[in-house]
Amino acid sequence: MGMTDELVAAGPWPGHEREMNLYGRLVGTWDVVNRYYVEDRQEWVTGTVVWTFGWALAGHTVQDVMWFTAPGPDGYPRRVTGSTVRHYDPASKTWAIVWFSPLGSVTSLTGRAADDGGITQEGTQADGRRIRWEFTDVTGDSFRWRGYTSSDEEGQESDKGESWRLEQEMLARRR
Repeated sequence: MGMTDELVAAGPWPGHEREMNLYGRLVGTWDVVNRYYVEDRQEWVTGTVVWTFGWALAGHTVQDVMWFTAPGPDGYPRRVTGSTVRHYDPASKTWAIVWFSPLGSVTSLTGRAADDGGITQEGTQADGRRIRWEFTDVTGDSFRWRGYTSSDEEGQESDKGESWRLEQEMLARRR
């Protein structure tokens, strides 16, 4: 058996299906319209993503692989990839999340169920800015993902969402 055979799981962690469903309901392949803000150009760019979620590590983890396609500097499409690993911690009832960027950076977050049935993920970027990534409007066939940043320190008004700035939004439809 190879490494990928050992990594992949057939389904959620037995006996913990309810908790694992927070991200497990996303397992499958999604076609995504991706809109993101490029700070140095001060403009929004639109591209596409193929986003595939699957079970890993004996069903304790939901991992994804994303293939982003967007205009490159020369105007021709450019493809880059990234991956997120989400591992459930039954003691804290939260998810440890690590995003591996196609540009080489790594971001750690903590995930939990949102009050509206979605998912909230929070952490801090390498530059010190706070981040909040949200899955909203989650159905069996679609979801919306939004990425926000805030330069405010924790405990300030930003906790109420008043100083959060949208930097990325993805609209996904199940393939």
